[in-house]
Amino acid sequence: MTGTPLPPAEKTTPPAAARPGPPPVALTVLVAAPAVWFFGWVIMRMRTDHGPGAAWTTAHSLWIVAFAMFGVGCVGLARLAGRRSVALVAATAVALAGALLTTVQMVLDLIVGLAPTAAAMDARYDTVFAVPGVRLVFYTLAPVVFYVGLLALLVLAAVRRTAPVALVVLAGCGILASGIGHGLPGLLRLVEGGGALLILGALAGIVRTRRGTAAG
Repeated sequence: MTGTPLPPAEKTTPPAAARPGPPPVALTVLVAAPAVWFFGWVIMRMRTDHGPGAAWTTAHSLWIVAFAMFGVGCVGLARLAGRRSVALVAATAVALAGALLTTVQMVLDLIVGLAPTAAAMDARYDTVFAVPGVRLVFYTLAPVVFYVGLLALLVLAAVRRTAPVALVVLAGCGILASGIGHGLPGLLRLVEGGGALLILGALAGIVRTRRGTAAG
């Protein structure tokens, strides 16, 4: 007696490999970067003179470290945002370019700040700014490019639901406050520091949410 033939086995397509999430160290660096930047900002605000000195050197050294960390953190943020796309690659490239250009600005400031007097420091700045494009690229556009790239990464993460919208809005407010506060005089410059704290709080919240989701 012949048994009922079995139906042919269905072919199954193996699921596509999911894009690996961000390394934990990248997320830690993402949160640490604005904290390091803020410490440098506090040191600059506490100095008693406006020329070269230990405060200038220390603050700019911290900012060099901070923007290098932002570069690593932005790569982690891009991984957190999920699948790769043209928009994600473009946002990451913009953020990294901005971080690199701003790091160059800090290096230039650090070198200029090694001058023995304020007058010599001003003379060095005159020499630096005499090079075509230096002021425009490294001092005017660099921070704008970085913040635009960072905000674009955060918005993509919110759209893809890998970052809470409220925290992305908070980070956007911090970016706006930092940009506006940088050009304000006197005590109004505190707006810049407040913006950095908003960015720090937002990024810390995003990373905490991500880790909580992964643990769950």
